[in-house]
Amino acid sequence: MNGSAYILVVIGILVAKCLGFVRDIIFASVFGASEYTDIYFQVFGLASLVFTGVGAALSILIIKNLNKPENLGTENQKRYVAQFMTKTALLVLLVTVLLYLFAGPIVRILLPGLQDDLFAVAVQTMYIMLPSCLFVILAYIMSGVLQNCKVFFITSVMSLPYNVLIIAALLFENISLTTVSILTTIGWFLHIVILLPSFHKNGYRLFGKLQKASRGENNREVLYIFISSMMFQLMFMIDKASVSSDTGAASTLNYASNLFIAISSVFVVAMSNVSYPSICRCYENGNHAQVRKILQYIMTVLSAIFVPFVLTVTCFGREIISLLYERGEFTQALSIETAALFCIYTFGILGYVCQELFNKVLYLASKYSYTVIGTLLVVLSKPLINLMILQKGGVIAVAISTTILFTLYAICILFALRKVVGNYFNKDLAVNLAKILLAGLAALGTYLLCTRLPLPMQDSKLGFIVPLGLCAIVYAIVLLCTGSVKYIIQNKDNTL
Repeated sequence: MNGSAYILVVIGILVAKCLGFVRDIIFASVFGASEYTDIYFQVFGLASLVFTGVGAALSILIIKNLNKPENLGTENQKRYVAQFMTKTALLVLLVTVLLYLFAGPIVRILLPGLQDDLFAVAVQTMYIMLPSCLFVILAYIMSGVLQNCKVFFITSVMSLPYNVLIIAALLFENISLTTVSILTTIGWFLHIVILLPSFHKNGYRLFGKLQKASRGENNREVLYIFISSMMFQLMFMIDKASVSSDTGAASTLNYASNLFIAISSVFVVAMSNVSYPSICRCYENGNHAQVRKILQYIMTVLSAIFVPFVLTVTCFGREIISLLYERGEFTQALSIETAALFCIYTFGILGYVCQELFNKVLYLASKYSYTVIGTLLVVLSKPLINLMILQKGGVIAVAISTTILFTLYAICILFALRKVVGNYFNKDLAVNLAKILLAGLAALGTYLLCTRLPLPMQDSKLGFIVPLGLCAIVYAIVLLCTGSVKYIIQNKDNTL
């Protein structure tokens, strides 16, 4: 990916995420947090979290397979894509039928604390939204094919029609969650619609003749990648399920986790898109030294982004949540709880970077055992941990335990990464990280000073902008003076 393509991807992701923010803000204003929003978010999570994980795994696999010797050549690739999508669609349809048959028990698992009089509503919502599963997976496969054709921008904005549809619907008075659920399913179908012109323009078609089944190794790879990429999604779903008996708690967790993922993914996904092809080429060529240089550069850049992110959420999270969400049915009490959860989850950022980026380096060496076993240990232990701490610590304790598990997972992945590519943590990386932490401390000191000064607009909702701006200026100046900005911008040997 060249620089201009990278900029387009970043712009596309930012536009899509901003619309997603607007959608969540309007949704929170219209519906607040209640038993009905808990039902919507948990059922929606089955498609938006679980099946996007399946789709993402298949997207990675199809890119890998399209570049194998037996699939080289335009006609071979077109034939393979059509067969791949046909097999996948048939399998997903079978799974969807089973989900319809067992919708009741699944609802009980997703919402164990749900009141009996709301059970029928939850099952109906499940019936409405289950077709999304097929639409999600096909859209992600199409996205992978287009990325392999160097079509980046349209794939980065494929969620735009969905967000526009939901935002437009929420502007109507007295709209019901049932109507929103129907439109959500239609919105997932629109992901396919927006990709289809580019898909056909590059000569691909959705379906084709079936041949013999894929090799078992490929099937196992899909499973391994899927499991390894689902830790965050499953952990958030488990957290929401654990607190579902507390009215509105699952919704506040949803707002906090969505905001965390939305902001983090802009930078992590963009970095993954631009760096992973270079890492693949260097690794396959046996140039592990260059892989380590790229990893060092990635760690430096992401640290320079996420240190101020964590500080901003810690110092100004309450004001940010209030500004974004606090209107209509979303009360001040909900703002305070959501801000606390948002701050707690933000400290698990290293785990998110490992899941979305560093795990992929382990895939190159087929070291799936690290990612799969690590994910299973974290996910399977979470319900038991929640059961032990929920009554005493409530939703805050549930979120803290999640962040701790994310961090432990990240530490294990970073050690495994060293075994694959060698010792990437050298003196240069340590110095770069120290400079960034110094800038962060300077910004934190500026914030503490601002709390003691009579700054303008202190009593308004926008009063936090002045101290936030001062902290940002101090952070940037320290980075500039220490040479960190020069290293990040003038990237020579670490070209991505």
